[in-house]
Order: sequence, then structure tokens, then C-alpha cells
Amino acid sequence: MDSDDVARTFTSKNDRVTIRVGARIPTTLLRLLFEDSDVGSGSGPWPFEDGLSRTIYAPSISGTYLAVAHTTRFMLLECQPDVYSKYRLVSVGEVPASGETITSLLCMDIYMPQQPQQKKQQQASRSLCVVVGYSSGYLRIYSMYGHLLTTHRFHPQPLIRIRQRMPAQANSAHTTGEMRYATEDTEEVCLTYADGTVVSVDGRSLYLALRLCLSEALDGGADEPVFQYKKWSFELNEPLVSDAVSYGPTAHRDPLAALAKGALTSSPLLSDATARFLVAPQHGDAAFGVFMTNEHAATSVSAVDIAGRMAARVTGAVLHMARSYFWGSSGASNNSGLADMGGAAAASSEAGTAVPCAFAVRDSPRKVLDISLAPAVYGLAALTDSLGRILLFDLESCEAVQMLKGQRGSQCAWLESGKGPVDRRRMFVVVYTSRRGTVEIFELGSLERPFASVSIGPGWRLVQCPEQPLGGSLPVGPAGRAGRQAALPVPTRCILMSSKGDMACIDVSI
Repeated sequence: MDSDDVARTFTSKNDRVTIRVGARIPTTLLRLLFEDSDVGSGSGPWPFEDGLSRTIYAPSISGTYLAVAHTTRFMLLECQPDVYSKYRLVSVGEVPASGETITSLLCMDIYMPQQPQQKKQQQASRSLCVVVGYSSGYLRIYSMYGHLLTTHRFHPQPLIRIRQRMPAQANSAHTTGEMRYATEDTEEVCLTYADGTVVSVDGRSLYLALRLCLSEALDGGADEPVFQYKKWSFELNEPLVSDAVSYGPTAHRDPLAALAKGALTSSPLLSDATARFLVAPQHGDAAFGVFMTNEHAATSVSAVDIAGRMAARVTGAVLHMARSYFWGSSGASNNSGLADMGGAAAASSEAGTAVPCAFAVRDSPRKVLDISLAPAVYGLAALTDSLGRILLFDLESCEAVQMLKGQRGSQCAWLESGKGPVDRRRMFVVVYTSRRGTVEIFELGSLERPFASVSIGPGWRLVQCPEQPLGGSLPVGPAGRAGRQAALPVPTRCILMSSKGDMACIDVSI
């Protein structure tokens, strides 16, 4: 064991925040990751530091699993929570085509209904997928053991970001009581391409398709899954973006909210938008723009019709969720609804549905570099810009809430403390400034000064963790009836990855 392979703890001066180093990627695995690149050939004290600075990280919900990618190869690693140890290798994958490089990554948990007849080990082996985006525009989804489940090319540009977004009602229902599932907003996997094109993959149809694909893979054969998606494009003078993200249709938190919005604004987009996006262009005088539409875009289907087979293979609780999704409140019990879904022709590689710009924030030379969405129930986004500032933006009112200055070269993420319903939790904005080597924690509602500050040194990367598995927002119970959602979201968390491959967790003491 190396001399520095020991657990380390960083604590703020006011003892409110503790950062604990929990695990390290072994040197042997780093050599495997960088095998086909020039990383590791240097003579410095830590030859992999440059490679790790350009590595893409994607943790699972609990942080137990970590997907790591560099250039042409990705790995899935596992560590025991709350125990300082080295990661162990679960699977490794390579780029199947020459000239492709990995440009984005997502470690996606899959909701699996509890089945008493299955062993726990078998249950865990099918509950995780690695979603990989490439410079060629291809999206490939792998099982946790490296088996290719599906591959699609929605757009011929580099796929720069993959996000999983949950609807607001999924985040607000933290109790086991009954709930009425709202159909106007559903979970989605948002794909952002370098030219600003966004593809919104319907999360519920993708969940059912992956469940089918995983089931067939265990049986020794797999067919191409089918799922629904929408393709969007934006009115940009030069179609190159630093980031772009979907945050769903207009949310009405109470019955009178829609009427109030309609009375207070002359823009129909702000009151009844069916799709909304934040877009950060690389060129032009706009720092970022809000794009909205009140039209319903055409839904495309990713592959040929296998919907009948999908209905035949999924059973039990999953079939109840499929019926709730495809047949809504009708409660129909035949398979015609699913069969009709496969009749649509696959979309071409042409530009997506055009979304107009509702308004743009122009403050040259400021450019937004990264957009970080809070859980949907909070309705907030943190925008990191080129002038060293972090803007907290209210997605519903389209107003700036707060600006944190003096954060040049910073990274931003979200962190919740507490358990139970949202009103019993406390939300924090986590800011890591590499130049100063400090982590600052700001609590919502008191952003004038940090809640706590911790000095951890330079060379770390702040990475956001998901809070709910794919399929977790689906209603459980008979079709068309009120019921609880499949998997309640866990408190939002983030981790830190160092230039030596260390992983650190952030704990807030209340």
C-alpha cells in the first residue's frame, strides 16, 4: 500500500462540513484505462495526473459504482460505501469504430421490482447500465458487465452531454401515500449535441425497452429495443453550444398558478410552454438563452415494431406500469396500445423541431460554460460563466435569484441534507474553486455568505450524482388509479474526484 493510501478527512473551521476520502482507483486500472494513449509515459511523480484531468466521471445514485472514460475506453468500477478501499473492476469497454472518441457518460440505475424468487445477487446484476456518447454522434448503452444492449445515432454531431431528468411531481412525492401521477411531464434522458441539437428520449419507454433487452440478454439473445424520442433545434446564428438542457413543460404548483401566470404575462410561452430549454451558445453576444415552445413536437420511434413482444415479456408490476403509461386512465387491458406505438417511422437525421428564443441574456464578453439543474421540485439552475461567477436562475419566473462572484475556474453541484419530504430537507449549492483549492457550501435562502468552507487543495473534480433510477417515477398499482411511484428519490448528493483518482464524499452537519 502506498504511503498516502490512507483515509483522509477535511473539516471546515466551523465543523459544519466534512469531506471524507473514501476510495482510490488502483494504478493497475489506470494503466488499463490509458493503455492506448500517451498518458503515463511521463517521468513526473504521478504520470496519470494529466490523463485524469481529462477523464469523464459518472457515479451511480449511491456512489457505489463509478463509470470512468478516457478517449477510447470506459470502465465501470465498484467500491464499498463508507469504507476506504480501492475500486474493483466490474467491466471495461472500448470504442467499436476507428476514429471515435468518448465525449459523454452516464451511469444509469434501472428500477427493478423486488421479486422474492430471485437472489439478491441476480437482482443487483441487472440494475445498472452505462450510457456512452461518442464524437460520431452515436449513443450506446451497455449493461453493467459490458454487454452492448443498444446503439443509436440520432444526430451526426458529437454528443457532449447526457442527462437524466425527473419530473417535478416525482421529486415532490417522498411519502408512501397515494399520489395522482401527472402525465404532462415525464422523466427523460436528455442528449445534447455540439451544434445545439437536443434529443429528449422518453424515459418511461426507454425503461421498458431496456428491461426487455436485459431480460433477453440473460436468455442468450437480444433484439433492438424500441423507445420514443423528440428532436429539437434552436435559432442560433452559429450553432455551437457549450451546454444545453431541457427542463420540461411549464409547472403549475397549485390550481390557480396557471390563471395567475396567464393574467400577469403577455407571453403565452411563459404560461403554457410544452417544452423549455436553457441554451449556452459558444458564439454571439448572448451569455445564455431561454427557449420555449407551446407546440407539441412529433414523437419518433427508435426502431422497428417489437411492442407486442415487449408487452408479452414484461410482467407483474412492470406490466401495470406499462399499462399506466401507454393507456393512461382508460385502464384497457389489451395490447393494441403498445402495438400502435411501433407503427411510426423512424425519424431521419434532419434538424429537429425548431424552438424559438423567448429571451436571451446579453452581457458580452460573459459566456455561460456549464448548466447544473437542481432537482425539479426546486425549479433552479446554477450557471457557471467565463468571468468567474455563478448565477442561480429561477426556471419558473425566468429571473436571476443570486450571483456568486469571485469564483473563477469554479465548478458547481447540488447537495441535500436531511431525510424525508422535501420540506424537511435543506438544499445547498456546492462550489469548488480549483485555483484556491477550496470547497464552499452555500445554503438556499442565505446565499450572501458561505455556510461553510473547506480547504482541500487543487486538482479535484466536482461530480453530480443522480437521485432516482430510470423508471422510478412510474406509478405502481392498477392502471388508471392513484398510487405511489416506483422508487422514491434519495437526497441529492455530489462527490469529488482528485487528480490521483481519489473519491471524496461531502457530509453536512445540521
